[in-house]
Amino acid sequence: MDDLDVRSALTEYVTEGEPPIGLTGEDVLAAGRRSRRRRLSAGVAGAAFTVVAILGVTFAVTAPQPPPPPPLQPAEPVAGDHCETRRPGETEEQVITRLSCVVGTAVRSRVASGARIENLPPLGASPPSDPFRLTAKRNEENGEVGTTYYVNVRVSDGRGAGSIHISVVPPIYHLMTSCDDLTVPKTASCSTHRLPGGPLRETADRNAEGLIVLTARISRPAGIIEVTAENTGVVATGDGVYRPAQRAEPPLTPVQLQEIVADPGLVP
Repeated sequence: MDDLDVRSALTEYVTEGEPPIGLTGEDVLAAGRRSRRRRLSAGVAGAAFTVVAILGVTFAVTAPQPPPPPPLQPAEPVAGDHCETRRPGETEEQVITRLSCVVGTAVRSRVASGARIENLPPLGASPPSDPFRLTAKRNEENGEVGTTYYVNVRVSDGRGAGSIHISVVPPIYHLMTSCDDLTVPKTASCSTHRLPGGPLRETADRNAEGLIVLTARISRPAGIIEVTAENTGVVATGDGVYRPAQRAEPPLTPVQLQEIVADPGLVP
């Protein structure tokens, strides 16, 4: 189409068939050229926008997605979870095995990692292969017979040597769990609490030479459970032997002692 035809066509389009007012052929042709350039520019811009949009969608689809979060790990088992539970008709040996497992698991999970643990057997006895194997002792009180289970261990680590003593006493003994008990040293601090398992007494005794004795005792229908931690590995023999402090603090804290005596697995 030549310029004359374009002029005629544009004139007809712009004036809608009416006589042109103030428009020359050159004005109409120039307007047509400007309109064409705008359409071309708009087309290029639209195509560019479309390409960017497609690329954006493609990137969103193909871009590597972050890996899903790892599944939640099960909670660590509490102390004694793998030990046998109390059953009717247990033999003395079965009770020893069960309680030794509970005590060993409870203590090992709370002392320093890598600590050396030694059994402190009764005088004249050889230490067992399991340092936490309890000793059973038959008792009679007011015509009633019961068995006390106990174990004493020495715990040594980078901070020095200490000891832990655990006993499970049958209910034939009516041991007090109040601070009025005459067996509580006058130099010791004492407090009592009520736990779901029974009344709890905690004592802490420190002498002038730095020896520290922490004790937690709880009274249950099945018996009395007592745990003591000391900052010496020398066992008290009752003959007044000197027991030096061999570390700054006992290997277990008062809170850890309370956790152990409250363990539901510690029942004879």
